[in-house]
Amino acid sequence: KIIIWGYPLHTHTHSYTHIAVYRAFQHLGYETYWFHDDEYPEDFDYDKCVFFTEGFADKNIPLRDTSTYYVHVCVNPKKYLGKVKKLVDVRYLQKSMDNDNYDFVLNRDNCDVLDTGVLYDRTHKEYDITYVAWGTNLLPHEIDFDWVNIQRENIYYFLGSISSSGRFANASYIQEFAECCAKIGVKTAVNNPWQNPIDDDVNLKLTQKSFMCPDFRNETHKKWGYIGCRLMKAISYGQLGMTNSKISQEFIDDSVLYSENISELFELGLKHKDDKERILHQMRVVQKNHTWINRIEGLVKLL
Repeated sequence: KIIIWGYPLHTHTHSYTHIAVYRAFQHLGYETYWFHDDEYPEDFDYDKCVFFTEGFADKNIPLRDTSTYYVHVCVNPKKYLGKVKKLVDVRYLQKSMDNDNYDFVLNRDNCDVLDTGVLYDRTHKEYDITYVAWGTNLLPHEIDFDWVNIQRENIYYFLGSISSSGRFANASYIQEFAECCAKIGVKTAVNNPWQNPIDDDVNLKLTQKSFMCPDFRNETHKKWGYIGCRLMKAISYGQLGMTNSKISQEFIDDSVLYSENISELFELGLKHKDDKERILHQMRVVQKNHTWINRIEGLVKLL
């Protein structure tokens, strides 16, 4: 039995990852459940289960010495050690991290590749550590190659978190890209999921209709080598992959458009946004390597 112990849908951005993991486990044929701290059955048999949770969403998670726990952002390993069969710390797949959640430097020489986007640290003895990239929320068979023919609107839709200050500031990139759009008569529409959550199908349709759909990584993300799921989602929805992060480009394919300069990235997008062969190639790469099927098939090798 697989138990996603996560955030209720639309209450946190990680809830969209939890529903993607839930659907992927179901698709692979596992008996799968989704509970959270405020709603779970008391009389459920939690023995011999596999839990997938997050370190800030596990307050009431049942601990069983016969069950395995995959904990993304595992801020409190001591909560599990000595009380469960196996603890797997699911870290972000990136070069390093230095914040309240984690402080680590990834040494790839110490790691085995379990699947695309899933590394296992074979040197850590106290508990298992993996480094996992997120992926598109779509299952492989749900990626429709006819989406390359969808008519784009003269609107740039930015659907995601926005910050104008601090170490994760990204507003300046969005503003500069919007200004480039305005010069050719393309409007900009913004939706912040923290303020106005939208369903996956609405997100998909707006992304598909967007004039272009670049993935912007802030300076901290680029320093860490963070790989977000936004780029993989956009490509799987039929959009041309574009990013200001070299590591994100290299993780997927060199056909992904890349420039640190936002205006230059915009011009590259204008040049290639209707290149259907390039988009189809990128969609095939994501379908093969960057769905949650890949990530789960890697993670379950540790069971």
